[in-house]
Amino acid sequence: MIEMMRVDDRLIHGQVAVMWSKELRVDRIIVASDTIAADSIQVSALKMAAPAGVKAAILPLEKVIGIINDPRSKNLRILVISNTPADLLEVAKGISEKPVLNIANYGRIGGGGLSTKKKVSESVYVTKEDERVVAEIHDLGIEVIHQPLPSDSRIDFIKLMGGKVRC
Repeated sequence: MIEMMRVDDRLIHGQVAVMWSKELRVDRIIVASDTIAADSIQVSALKMAAPAGVKAAILPLEKVIGIINDPRSKNLRILVISNTPADLLEVAKGISEKPVLNIANYGRIGGGGLSTKKKVSESVYVTKEDERVVAEIHDLGIEVIHQPLPSDSRIDFIKLMGGKVRC
C-alpha cells in the first residue's frame, strides 16, 4: 500500500531517507521515472541513499504501476517518489489507490530558470504545465499537500497555487 507519493527534485536524500521513511514506517521506496531508471549511475547512487532496512527500487512508470497493482504490495508500506508531477500523474492514472501527494522540493533544479516559474513556497516553483498536471492529479481524487518535513504543518497545495487550475 502506498503511504505517500512525493515530488522532490532530490529524490532519495536526508529528509526522505531518514525522516519520512521513519515517520511513514515504510519498507520500500520506489523512485518512479523512465529517465532515471535508464541511468545506471543514478540507480546505483539512489539505492545507496536508502536507509538500512528500507529497500529502494528505481523503476520505469509501467513497472511501478504493475508493482502497486500487484496484490502482494498490499502488505508493503511504500513511498513513491518522482522528480516531476507528470510522472506521478501517470502512476496515479494507472492505480486504484488514492494516496496523498506531497509536493515538497520542486522546480529549483533543472531547465527554464526560476524567472519562468511561479513561486508557490520557498522550496517549490511551478510552470503553467505543472499547475495543470497537479490539478489533474487532484481531479483524480488525490489530496495534494505541501509538507517538506513531518514536523511541518500540512498545507493544501491547491490553495498554495492560488486555487483550482482548469485542466
